[in-house]
Amino acid sequence: MATLTIPNTFTNGATIVAAEHNANFTSVKNFVDALSAGTNFDAGAINTEDIADNAITTAKIASTAVTSAKIQTSVSLTTPIIGVATGTSLNTTGNVISHNVPVAVVGALTLALTDDGTIIEKNDASGTTVTIPANGSVAFPIGSQIVIIQTGAGQTTIAGAAGVTVNGTPGLKLRAQFSSCMCLKRNTDTWIVLGDLSA
Repeated sequence: MATLTIPNTFTNGATIVAAEHNANFTSVKNFVDALSAGTNFDAGAINTEDIADNAITTAKIASTAVTSAKIQTSVSLTTPIIGVATGTSLNTTGNVISHNVPVAVVGALTLALTDDGTIIEKNDASGTTVTIPANGSVAFPIGSQIVIIQTGAGQTTIAGAAGVTVNGTPGLKLRAQFSSCMCLKRNTDTWIVLGDLSA
């Protein structure tokens, strides 16, 4: 930890000048304020045993305070809770595990932003349509992927709203019960459907 410097010292019987006395208190106050602000700590001064469980919250971390340079290489994270994160790529030599719980939907469906990256189960007794909305209505990022599984007997058809081009071979219908497909956004209003399809 940085050293606290007291500017004035006094000996027994000496007259204490108010300004010098106040300067000492000001030095202490400034030092403590700096500690509260997160400075005046030496590198490695804060260890795991110094931090109470659940003491570090989002509100206690200054915006942009945690940078790549501040994080030690190969930090181990145990069940971290990560909010919205963005990036251009992820490189890994191990397994990336994702557990998406399928969402059951009955009836006609127009996709929403919250469907991006999900698995949708269409459990219908008769045929229904899953509509991909125009970018002007729902701005899915390019590269969005949505998996659709037809779990019911009713055939599921994928269609684009007005102005949306949806390509698929040989057609845009799921072939049979338990057929599946992935809808992939290729451009602003262009999607492709990949999977077990029929005309």
